[in-house]
Amino acid sequence: MFASKLSLLLTLLTIASRYALHQHISFHYRRVGTSSIPPYNPQQELTRTPFNHQMSLQAKDTTTDSDPIKETSTPSSVDESSQLPVPTSEADAKEEPVDGEKPDAVENMDEKPMSKKQMKKRKRHEKLMDIKKRKKEQAKEVKAAKAEAEGRDLDAERLLQEEREKSGVGRKKRAEMWARRMKSAETSFQVCIDCGFEDLMTRKETNSLANQIRFCYAMNKLSDNPVYITVPNLTESGETYGQLSKVQGFPEWKARSFSCSAEPLEEVHPDKSKLVYLTSDSDNTIQHLDDSKIYVIGGIVDRNRLKGLSNEKAQKLGITTARLPIDDHLKLVATKVLTVNHVFEILLKYRQHGNDWKKALLDVLPTRKDITEVDAAAATAKEETGEDETKEETTKSS
Repeated sequence: MFASKLSLLLTLLTIASRYALHQHISFHYRRVGTSSIPPYNPQQELTRTPFNHQMSLQAKDTTTDSDPIKETSTPSSVDESSQLPVPTSEADAKEEPVDGEKPDAVENMDEKPMSKKQMKKRKRHEKLMDIKKRKKEQAKEVKAAKAEAEGRDLDAERLLQEEREKSGVGRKKRAEMWARRMKSAETSFQVCIDCGFEDLMTRKETNSLANQIRFCYAMNKLSDNPVYITVPNLTESGETYGQLSKVQGFPEWKARSFSCSAEPLEEVHPDKSKLVYLTSDSDNTIQHLDDSKIYVIGGIVDRNRLKGLSNEKAQKLGITTARLPIDDHLKLVATKVLTVNHVFEILLKYRQHGNDWKKALLDVLPTRKDITEVDAAAATAKEETGEDETKEETTKSS
């Protein structure tokens, strides 16, 4: 009785192991892309397994020449279900993958299914690309209609432009124009943007710094009084340089009063007596811009996370510090920390408005800072004090 139960248990274990093997082989077939999977038949397992109940009883009751151990060794060591099917036709042969190539089933398994959020983003992106394409086509149609109304030949203009690009006439004219404009920069102050704080910023902050440097170059290019810009600590392996290198025409910036270097600030400008580090943490207020000075702007985009770094660096290097005279002319409700392009534009506007700080500040500072002039605020304060005094007099008389 015990032997029959043990034999039945071993039979069940054998069936379970063969079923697991069958599932593994079927998974392999699905990856290869073959759909012809042999069906699993548990009854067949009972007839051919060496541990079934009937065979164990016959081995006990009857003694024959056939050895049960030999019968167990007769089946092949490799199960029929584990053998891969041999292609019998051209269609089956075509289904086999070529060496070095993945079948379609494997490629589909490698691609992860997109979530609903990802599908929405892709649809939104495709929709925006279609809108952008339509707008571009509409702009071309408007341009062609305008040229036709003015009697211009766009094809001839394109050919002329291509000839000028090949000959380099337009590039020479731009270079001559820029050389004439930069004559005033030789006798003006210089601006330095220190990018030595990149290791302390996140990737998003370095991308923002790269955009601010782009704004500085664009404003200097359009200004009536351009200045020379130097950018030290700008390494080619850094995120800031990587973003700037993606800008079309970035190599031409060096020919237009812009220079960058991977060397630190103290090596690019070794004469520290000419340097003035602009920082809001300084105790000194700058009153006017000296044409013999180089004004350094800290390239920091920290979202009020890193405070006092530029002031500490200037003191460590022995460089004079100063802050813009914002408190002398304006009253800000928001923070006085400005972006790199805002500080640069204030310096340019100071010369453009005839060395007037108030006009420069009002022209550059964004309205979100809730700006009020100091003189107007003082006048309103006097009026309020006068009203309070009159109220006090009326209360005393009553």
